[in-house]
This record gives sequence, structure tokens and C-alpha cells, in this order.
Amino acid sequence: MNVAVLGAGTRGRDATRKCLRAGYDVRLYDSDAHAVMDSIDAVGQRLPERDISDHVDGTTGLQSAVSGTDVVLDTTAGDVDERRELLAEVEQFVDDEAIFVSETEESVTAVATGLERPGRAAGLHFVEPAESELVEVVLADQTTEAARERVSEFVEELGGVPLTVRDTPGFAAARLELAELVEAIRVVESGVATVPDADLAAARTESERGPLARADERGLDAVLESLDHLAPALDDRFEPPALLRRRVADGHLGESTGEGFYVWKNGEPSSPAELRSRTAAPGDDFDEG
Repeated sequence: MNVAVLGAGTRGRDATRKCLRAGYDVRLYDSDAHAVMDSIDAVGQRLPERDISDHVDGTTGLQSAVSGTDVVLDTTAGDVDERRELLAEVEQFVDDEAIFVSETEESVTAVATGLERPGRAAGLHFVEPAESELVEVVLADQTTEAARERVSEFVEELGGVPLTVRDTPGFAAARLELAELVEAIRVVESGVATVPDADLAAARTESERGPLARADERGLDAVLESLDHLAPALDDRFEPPALLRRRVADGHLGESTGEGFYVWKNGEPSSPAELRSRTAAPGDDFDEG
């Protein structure tokens, strides 16, 4: 099977590596030639056990990237309009049997409207953390059953476990994760439990990291962005708690900055952070004892 991967950023790099490990030949496309070559080099370093030179081609030509491929996997960073225009252009160069897969958090239904045959389009969402095998197969309103089956088979061949979801804001996994995280923050914010105890209550075992530790690993700024995106589309359950906004405003973004809900040392949460904000209003108290 031949796969065209559109976009040579982090997502495109990861997708290329997964496809090569599954035994596919890959054409990696990006308008930036340096990004393409850098990504191919990075993929080769991550796959030292095999010679990828005969199985991946890089190109800045869209037609040469997608012609004759079975799967077009869009990992570009564009918004809905940009993705719609890109896939509409791609459709001119592919066979009728090719399927379109967008790795995106945007509406796949809206992206697919630019296609003459939108039924062959679906979305993919790789569930965090990175070691998770779950991959959400996002069905656009137009996705046919045949396309769903092919995308699910594609995920399985990549070594993933397909989880079929409808095209709604946050899909399923992100909504469940964020809903648990918001409630954990509110438990801490209201003084019901400390950060470690709130995580333990959620995880139910000391060997598993709870939602607050996982949020630190992801980055509290990224979490806040996701909640700000979901809240208007859903309801107040996803309204970002004030404590989260204060952590981000103070630059305490989690593992990447050394402190979020925890203080991080050597990639591990070593102790709960001091949660009183420098900008907190009188009467606000989020100390952790």
C-alpha cells in the first residue's frame, strides 16, 4: 500500500514513521523542501533497525505526492478552510478508490465538503498519551460504511486500536479526559483534596498518573487552549477553572517549565506545587500543604 502524508511537521513525521513500521511506502509532501528532508532524516534516526531509503520519498510537488496512492493522510496545520482547499486540489490527482484521512481536531465534516466524493473522507485522532494504542476514527456526516471499514483497517495495520466516534467537538477521548481534569482541578480549588490526593482519587492506584499529572505532562497552556475551544461548543462543564488560568498566566505550564500542579524533576513529579498565584485576588487561597 502507498500512503501520501501531507505535512512535514511533528504529526507528519510521526505518521510517516508509523506507516513505514507497518510496511507501507510513503510519499511525504510539504511546500518547504527543508522541512521534508529534515523530517525524513529524523524518521530514519527513529528507525535505525531498517533502511528506509527505498520506502519513503520526499517531495514539494502535490501531484507527484498523491498520484497512485491508496491513502492520503493530511497532517497539515491549516484551519478548516485551508484543509478543505488542499484536499479538493488533491482529489484531482488521485484514483476514485483512494481514501482521505485528516488527522485533526477540527470538523472533518466541514473539511469533506470540499470533495466531489466526500463519502471517502474520515478523520483520525491519536489518543494521548503517546504510548496509548487507541486511535479515534472520526466519522464525518458524509463518511460511507466502506470508508469507515478501510480507515479502521488502516489504523489496525498501524498497530492501533480503532475507536469509532462521531464528528463532534472534542470527539470522545478528549472530552472524557478534559471533563475528569476539570473536576480534579475544582476539587483542589475548593479545598476538598490536595493535588496528590485528587490524582489518587481519580487514578485509584499509586502506580498510575492522575489527570493533574497528565495535564502537567501535556502542558497546561495546551490544556487551557483545548478547554477554551470546547466550552463555547458544549457547556459549562468545560469552562476552564480559575486555578488553571492562573497557573498558565504565571508561566507554570507543567513539566516543560518545571512546575505546574507539581514540581517536576528528571521527568517525574517530585512534590505538589505551591498554588497561590502571584496575581491572586485577596481571599483566594490555593496553597497545597
